[in-house]
Amino acid sequence: MPKTFHNPEPFRSAGRPYAMAVKAGKLIFLSGQIGVEFVDGERRVVAPGDAVRQLEVILTNLRAVLEGVGGGLADICWLQFFVTNMDDRLRMDEVRRKYFGDANQPAATLVEVRRLAMPGLVVEVNAIAVLEA
Repeated sequence: MPKTFHNPEPFRSAGRPYAMAVKAGKLIFLSGQIGVEFVDGERRVVAPGDAVRQLEVILTNLRAVLEGVGGGLADICWLQFFVTNMDDRLRMDEVRRKYFGDANQPAATLVEVRRLAMPGLVVEVNAIAVLEA
């Protein structure tokens, strides 16, 4: 099965050995997204320590990456969350409802970790999506 590798601007990480998305047939594998904004080509942590605000940015970025390969949030079947504080989970549920609704929630895994890639990050999310067409 042929695979295509996608590293759209501004999401790509210069010099990092991975793709932001890999499309294999109808499957799309999305690399972990973190709560950053892009200013003058640099990544900056959004709202350090704020899981809700970071998750909003992450899901917005996941949507943009998916749209770049012909999909959208509705195509996500599985999400994996990494959080530095499990107590943030209930507040994050409200953000998930905002982006996915109540009836179309993807399967999910939530894991607490000691730290993430940049100071101030408290959430990272990766995903698998399936395109219908």
